[in-house]
Amino acid sequence: MKKIYQMIFMMLAILVVVSGCGNQNSKNDKLKIYATNYPYESFAKQIGGEHVEVDSIYPSGTDLHNYEPTQKEMINVAKSDLFIFSSKELDPVAKKISSTIKNKEYKLEAIPNLKGNDILEHHHEHGEEHNHKEEPENKQDPHIWLDPIANKEAAKSIKNKLVQKDPDHKNDYENNYKKLIKDIEEIDHKLKTVTESPKRDTIFISHDSLGYLANRYHFKQTGVTGMNNEEPSQKEILEIIKNINQAKTPYILYEQNVSSKITDIIKKDTNSKPLKFHNLEVLTKKENKQKNISYQTLMEKNIKTLDKALNK
Repeated sequence: MKKIYQMIFMMLAILVVVSGCGNQNSKNDKLKIYATNYPYESFAKQIGGEHVEVDSIYPSGTDLHNYEPTQKEMINVAKSDLFIFSSKELDPVAKKISSTIKNKEYKLEAIPNLKGNDILEHHHEHGEEHNHKEEPENKQDPHIWLDPIANKEAAKSIKNKLVQKDPDHKNDYENNYKKLIKDIEEIDHKLKTVTESPKRDTIFISHDSLGYLANRYHFKQTGVTGMNNEEPSQKEILEIIKNINQAKTPYILYEQNVSSKITDIIKKDTNSKPLKFHNLEVLTKKENKQKNISYQTLMEKNIKTLDKALNK
């Protein structure tokens, strides 16, 4: 008898989990979606409109280089209708989470057709002394979500997936997608304009997050810390300060979720002024409370920052 009760309990538990997996018919009848970086969260919200409920898997203000998902967070994602990430190659955290989702219908690689030359790799350039005991696992640059051209492909992938999962609202998804694509194309146009004939060819930033933008729009970046926010050696710090002073660069870009004592030291020892740049990995706690925030509004501010850093 005891065994029968145990079997019934197990079956009920399974039914509870299964009913939560990929089930659009929730209380509010919306598709529950989780995304990794903020642009994909924003795209899903804009394309899905009133038919979706979207959250990032990352807590507000998190430095993704140190992030490990909890078991509870992984279960929540596995129970959702859709999990969106860039690609397994570029995002080891997303790869780990997606491996727990057996049904392919409930996960989406937004940029699945990346070729070898589309993926940038991290090369530390400050000096020869930089030598970690443990090299970071992911040497590939994950910040592809800053590239508007790659984002056009991501937006299309998200739209197609929503249409597939919820064909009844196809027209809404198609119309919202067209508006978004126009905005992304406008961002691309503005970035081409501010980088067309710059006064300076190098931007100094708190960590190496500008690789795809620099590659797309033909300027250079120098990160105070590396792509994985690794601390430079004392010799490298002196070299960075020397390079900034020699270049007479008037600005250094600081990101919303990357904190470093090194950047404060450099700020004191150079004449450069700080400029805010949003790397779009995650929103801050303050930004999460704002209603009129989107990929477009953040990129408009970034374009002004890049213009100032390169041209003013």
